[in-house]
Amino acid sequence: MIRDLALAAKAACSADDQETLVPLVLQIRDLGLIAQKNGLLALETELPNIKDRFLRLGLQLIIDRTEPENVKDVLDSDIYYNESNGRELLGKIIIREGLLRIQAGDSPRNILICTSIFLGKVDRSSFVNI
Repeated sequence: MIRDLALAAKAACSADDQETLVPLVLQIRDLGLIAQKNGLLALETELPNIKDRFLRLGLQLIIDRTEPENVKDVLDSDIYYNESNGRELLGKIIIREGLLRIQAGDSPRNILICTSIFLGKVDRSSFVNI
């Protein structure tokens, strides 16, 4: 997980903004479920449905069997060097964490826990199965 206080301050956003990221967390959990059941290559069928450029980039890297450290480096570079803040930045941080967990083979439940943790202002009942 990223542990950078300056980055965390830039990613701070309201409870309402955090609430809009709940579907992203659930989408990442669902991608983890697909990967767990059918393997990482099965995620390729999901690419056309993914609108977020950052999520699509990371997912493509994983599908292409890019080494985990290289995936992390690419995603981190985008996070640190592209101008993002607030909800957009928080979304990228959530995506990064979820994709790295999917690539590592974590369970969908663990993926959900580790991505929803960034949404501390959201009522836990917003997440199914947590």
